[in-house]
Amino acid sequence: MKTYLKTTYREIIEILDVSDKITKYLKLNKLPHHTTIQKFFVRMSDTKLKDLNNLILFIHPIDCELAAMDGTGHTSDYADHYYAKIRGKCRKSYIKNHIAIDVNTRIILNYAANRGPKYDTQFAIPSIRQLKPYKPHYILADKAYDTEPIRKCINEEVGAFDQIPLKTRAKTGHYRLNSATIFWHDVYARRMNVESVIYVIKRRFNGGNYSRSTKLQNKETKLKDVLYNIYRAIQIFK
Repeated sequence: MKTYLKTTYREIIEILDVSDKITKYLKLNKLPHHTTIQKFFVRMSDTKLKDLNNLILFIHPIDCELAAMDGTGHTSDYADHYYAKIRGKCRKSYIKNHIAIDVNTRIILNYAANRGPKYDTQFAIPSIRQLKPYKPHYILADKAYDTEPIRKCINEEVGAFDQIPLKTRAKTGHYRLNSATIFWHDVYARRMNVESVIYVIKRRFNGGNYSRSTKLQNKETKLKDVLYNIYRAIQIFK
């Protein structure tokens, strides 16, 4: 609720305090202090988030014909923007969120988060290997992913066809130079679905992280990915 409503820990307790229906549904005889929720989030492990996401994927099996990958940044400025501006301390760092989705359902199949700035290609190969159990026929990505190791991983390790535009200066690489023969514009056009997922995550769950440490900012980003999957699963599997 806190993430979905884009509130602080204090604000979500204030909302619960005047929401008899919600507190009754949650069977809360006494509201917790806002620091209790904060400490719970600190103790929550990344493994639990991963288990929750895997449970969603287990309950709703996905026949993944097309998979798409992309990355985006989540700002990590917890300070007031006006204060940061007048002090000349606007933050430049951010958390890089890399996701791979099933194009048809727009469910996130795997995710990774790390302190940026980082190139999307640094997340690409581990992410592609995580897609192998879903047996995608095509893997879609933008021109930034046009490297021979990425294409080789898609074709040889996953057994899929890469749908990645070729950079104009590409002169070497077996899979890069042969990519034009298997590149279909109609298939690649569906890559826009991953951008739609990123848009929904930022619109529904906020594009900024307000935790102070990098570790918690990473966790906050991963939490938004899992919450998006819950949100999306309710929409399409209800």
